[in-house]
Amino acid sequence: MTQCLASATIALPKTLPHSANLEHWLNNGFNADMTWMANTAEVRKHPANFNGKTYNAVWIALWKYPRPLQKKHEPIAAYAHGRDYHISILKELAKQVEGEPFVDSLPIAERELAAMAGLGFIGKNTMLINPKFGSAFFIGGVLFNGELKTQNNSQLSTKCDKCRKCIDACPNKALTEDGFLDARKCASYLTIEHKGDFNEEQKKWAKHSIFGCDICQRVCPYNARHLVETEPYFAFEENEWKKKTIKETPLWRTGTKRLKRNTENFKQI
Repeated sequence: MTQCLASATIALPKTLPHSANLEHWLNNGFNADMTWMANTAEVRKHPANFNGKTYNAVWIALWKYPRPLQKKHEPIAAYAHGRDYHISILKELAKQVEGEPFVDSLPIAERELAAMAGLGFIGKNTMLINPKFGSAFFIGGVLFNGELKTQNNSQLSTKCDKCRKCIDACPNKALTEDGFLDARKCASYLTIEHKGDFNEEQKKWAKHSIFGCDICQRVCPYNARHLVETEPYFAFEENEWKKKTIKETPLWRTGTKRLKRNTENFKQI
């Protein structure tokens, strides 16, 4: 069972203060061919009005990865080892409060809401970073209507300071100097979301990964004391990805065809 690390409840703003950042990201084409990000932009900006309903609050929480970040780079991201977090966390969210639950499953700006709730700050790697837990966690919550008995609006200031380890460590230079992620160069996007074959440049950018990438998290000082070495859930030498191998795991999103594409590209290193 995935562990809940921390939670908070806040009033939902009519418009997110981070809306300008989303516009900048989309206007620069950083969403690559993830057209749904542009199509749902207005919904993301206005979380209080969702799915034809109006909500006044959100209970939001951090849920621990099923496997910690590893000391050495691995071709399958830590969060993908084990059962699909959508399945396990959504069940837990349904027990918390009656409303609209989400965990990377609806067009809701989870990181921004969690930052507003004081659960962390958005770092230069664009991840939500909690000073105590680092960034190896999922973000889930529930939009609801009700009295705010416990409310946390104490936002944390960004504490990356002059550190730029994530920017320098990214082999594809996908992290911009002004705090954005260019998905077109990101190994996570290429190995999970990108459809079709890789061109020569994309082959180079995706060559160190099979599913996702943890490089910008592994080098973050806030994750330094959380790094471990454990046995993987998946065998990296897998020659043939089968549906039964990835069923009810995060790898299901990519599918066997793209996993085989990624594996073949990875083997060419």
